Amino acid sequence: NNPLKISARLELTSPSLARQNNNDHFISFSFIYSAKMVSFILGTSLLLSSLLPHSSHAFAPSSTHRVVGSSGPIISPSSPSKISTTTTRHNMFTGIIEEMGEVISLETRDDMTLWDGSKGKGTEMVLKGDIVLDGAYLGCSISVNGVCLTATEIDEDAKTFKVGLAPETLRKTNLGTYVPESQQLVNMERASEIGGRNSGHFVQGHVDNVGTIMDQWIDENSLFFKIAFPYEFMRYVVPKGFIAIDGTSLTVCDVHSEGEDGENWFTFMLVEYTQKKIILPSKKVGDTVNVEVDVLGKYSEQAWEAFVPKMEALETKVKQLEARLQELEGGDSTASSTDKVNYGEPIGLSDVAAAATAPAPEQVKSDTEKWVRAEQTFINADDMRKDRKNTDGTEWVRTKQSFIDTQY
Repeated sequence: NNPLKISARLELTSPSLARQNNNDHFISFSFIYSAKMVSFILGTSLLLSSLLPHSSHAFAPSSTHRVVGSSGPIISPSSPSKISTTTTRHNMFTGIIEEMGEVISLETRDDMTLWDGSKGKGTEMVLKGDIVLDGAYLGCSISVNGVCLTATEIDEDAKTFKVGLAPETLRKTNLGTYVPESQQLVNMERASEIGGRNSGHFVQGHVDNVGTIMDQWIDENSLFFKIAFPYEFMRYVVPKGFIAIDGTSLTVCDVHSEGEDGENWFTFMLVEYTQKKIILPSKKVGDTVNVEVDVLGKYSEQAWEAFVPKMEALETKVKQLEARLQELEGGDSTASSTDKVNYGEPIGLSDVAAAATAPAPEQVKSDTEKWVRAEQTFINADDMRKDRKNTDGTEWVRTKQSFIDTQY
């Protein structure tokens, strides 16, 4: 009658024998076991269903990330019961603008509460959008004119959201000029999931600087723009390369760079469809745009800068070895006869500059006497016999010998 014995017996015997010997117990055990298994499977399924994201179109789903409250449509950090704690896997943008939004307010306050309870000064912007609020949640990232901003408050009924503008954001972008009175629209895009479809390029939402529209013209159905841009960033702008203008992924056409004191600009064009979906066509000569260069160019430059010193050190060492070899074989060397280099020690990266300007070794032979390696012989050929002994009678071992002239 012990359930443990019944369980063990059922595992060690065939099902038919178990039913014959323990019919009543088997039925009772099977029912209890089946009920527990069903409960476990259902519970596990419900748990996984609640934890796994049910994403659609690569954006934060309303069932998982949507912050919904029953007491009101406004979602803010002051109502923690309405804030979803589910993390997001959405980190970057594609540069494919989803809609043009409206700036409702731009306000600078000096009573903002910081992490330690103290008060600080900051700027907040309230924007109105429709598509970008589909799946929005507190803390989500929304690109506004190419600037990655964090939603700090959402009003579902009014379809508005609030973001904070840091001092660095105001210095590097043109968002501070978008006051409601200007009635300027802004480009908007939700953050996309890495690994999903990307019809543009990897846009971080980290604007490098603002550019100024120098000229614009029409080429059949294309609208061209010419943008003046600071020289320090022009090395990242290449013909037919990626660039983000007010958050829009575009292709560079022409590049012109004359240095810090000259003209530095690039051009791009908008096809007919794009002209109707973004804010750029509404801008005129003299207006500014937010520019983000391709981040892959920055990473490539950093990797190359780490590689170049090693190559330069290697080239310097090779040149020194070639010069030394020419001297030993009686050839002419580009180095001066009064220069000296220590060839017996390796040259590290810190010694590259010194080694490049170090003098060459002294000539071991006069100009009239050439040293040719193939013509050299030992003074006493018998010294190389196997039974050679040192002067003190000990065994002669080549690996223990040293040249009189260590510079040889």
